[in-house]
Formats: sequence, structure tokens, C-alpha cells
Amino acid sequence: MTPLRAISLVATRDFAERIRSRAFQLSTGFTMLLVAAFLIVPTFFDDDPEPYRVAVETTVSADIEPTMEALDSEGVGFVFSRVPTEVASSGVENGDYEGAIVAGPEVLIGDGTPGTLRSLLVAAATTSIIAERAEDLGLDPTTLTQLLTPPDIAVSDVTPVTEDDKESNQGFAAILAIVMFMVIVTYGQWILIGVVEEKSNRVVEMVLGALRPHRLLVGKIAGIGALGLLQVLAIVAMSIVVGRFIDLPALPEAAVGTVVWSIVWFFLGFGFYATAYAAAGSLVSRQEEAQNAAFPLTILLLASFYTALFSVGSDNPVLRVASFLPPFAPITMPLRIAGGDAAAWEIAVSLSVMVVSTYLLVRFAGRVYSGGLLRTGGKVKLREAWRSAEA
Repeated sequence: MTPLRAISLVATRDFAERIRSRAFQLSTGFTMLLVAAFLIVPTFFDDDPEPYRVAVETTVSADIEPTMEALDSEGVGFVFSRVPTEVASSGVENGDYEGAIVAGPEVLIGDGTPGTLRSLLVAAATTSIIAERAEDLGLDPTTLTQLLTPPDIAVSDVTPVTEDDKESNQGFAAILAIVMFMVIVTYGQWILIGVVEEKSNRVVEMVLGALRPHRLLVGKIAGIGALGLLQVLAIVAMSIVVGRFIDLPALPEAAVGTVVWSIVWFFLGFGFYATAYAAAGSLVSRQEEAQNAAFPLTILLLASFYTALFSVGSDNPVLRVASFLPPFAPITMPLRIAGGDAAAWEIAVSLSVMVVSTYLLVRFAGRVYSGGLLRTGGKVKLREAWRSAEA
């Protein structure tokens, strides 16, 4: 059996076994409902803006109302009233109307006239005047529309990244760091518990008769990792659908790069920690002992998480050094990248160190995994597992 075939068989088995479990289905459904509620509930407490109250003098063109509605890009809306000039003027003065258009055309504003409405009134009046002049010149509406349709002009923003932009990106990266921490811990625990279960019911003895231990290790990580990725994608897809339904603003362009880098580092971080969790699980035989075996990994994750969290907004020496250390880099380096503090060579070095370290950890954990899987009856020391493994 080829290595790839062996790994894919293990991955498929772990994926299929866990995706059918009721616990996975319930947790995924509950999480999706929780995220949907988190997005939808605040919309019930949003105060929709009141439509603008606008007076239009009785002799003004009937095109004014549809023109203003067409110009209302924010969708606030209007409540129009056709009244004489005197009523329009006194109404704006008394606050009964927030603005008015009278014969001329002339725009009337008062202390309570919002700036946006003022611009809309002026634009509508201007459009009305242009239409009247075009009619006097014998221009048909189609020709006028062609003349007034603005061309598509390419706009390039050359404004340098400001401190506010950096803080915004780092804040977004901090949120992603929290998500990354929770996902790695959750799926790392899945791998830990899965290894202990197989070891306790002696299934692993039969599996190891046909597979090398390190291939079993990689297959298990790939299968559970794929399941975790599927769960995350399902939640993200649901969030996008709900977001479009409630008209959430799109992701800022500046944040797209932050998301991409966070995804890259998530895969590297998951590979690193999942390997370590599997090795830790091979050292114990009971579920009660599993958490103690994984305690050092939990401490490392918490240390990297709090290092990143307390360093938001600053590129301090601690954060800089941590971004090159494999246990810390998956959470700390995206934060530096988001703030524009990481040079290209620093990113390249950190990535290289992370990839090499993960490879070495897989080799090391594979040997520990091999030596610890068949040892039952209590907790196995790391040195004993290493020595008992096949060379």
C-alpha cells in the first residue's frame, strides 16, 4: 500500500466516523444558530432612520419627487407634501419640514436640515433646471440622459496607510486570533480524545498491523482537520448568507489580506498543534489522563494567545520574538502582518521556520506515537515511548 493511499484511508475513516456522530451534528447546528443569532438579534434594536419630511411647492415640476428618490442612495426615503410657498417656508422655519423646494426652483433649509438632505435638494433642483433648459433647446430625454450619464473613471487610492487603518486591521486580526485559538483547541481535543479512545479499545493494534505509525498519525490529523475545516466553512457560509439577508457591510478591502494570511497561519498552526495533541494522546490510556497530558500544549496556546492579545496596537520586542517561535507564530505573526510591522523577510523566515518545525515535529511525534500507542495500563513517559518505538 502506497503512503498516500494509507494516509487517505485513515483520513477517510476518521472523517466519516465523526461526521456521522450526533455530537458533531448537534455542535455544528448549535454553533450555526448561535452565530446567526449574534448577527440577526442586534438588527432588531437598530433604529431605522425616519424619512425626510420635504415640502414641494405646488407649481414645481412633478419630476422633483422621483428625481429625489432616485438620488437617495442611502435609502432613507421621503415624505413629500405639496403646499403653497408660504406654508413651505414657515414649515421649514418651524421644523414641520426638514427642507423644501419652491418655484424658481429655490431650495429652503433650516436649522434642522441634515447635510445629506441639503445635497439631495440642490441636486434635484439642478436636475430640474437642466431638464427645462434641454427642453427649451429641443433635446429629447434620451439625448439628455446620454449627456448626463457619468463615464466610468478609474479611481486609485494612493493615500498611505494611516495609524487608524493599522489599528483597525490589528483589531480585526485580534478577532481572527481568538477564532484561531478556539478552533485549534477544539479540534486538537478531538484528535487527543480520538487517539485515547482507539488506544483504550485496542482498535489501534489491528490498524498498526497494516500501517506505519506515522502514516496513521498524519491520516488522523488530515481526517479530523478536514472535518474541522468543513465545520468552519459551513459556519462561514451561513454567516455570509445571513449577512446578505440583513445587509451587513462588505469586508473592507484592507482586511482581505489579513484574512488570507490568517488562513495560511491557521493551517500551519493546526498542523503543528494537532501533531503534538496526537502524540500526547498516545502517552495515556484513559480519558481522565488525557487533559493532564495535553496541559503543556494548552499552556503554550494560552501564552501565545495572551501575547498577541496584549500586544494589539504595538510591535513590541516580545511580540517580534514570539512571531518567529513555532508555538507562538501562528497567532502572533498575523497580528504583526495586519499592523504592517512585519517585513517581507521576517514573514518568509517565520514561515520557513514553522514549516521545518512542523515537519520535524511530525517525525518526532511519529516515533513517540509508535512507542506509546501499544503501551496500556497507565501513563507512559515520553522517554519510555521514544525508546520503545521501532527505529
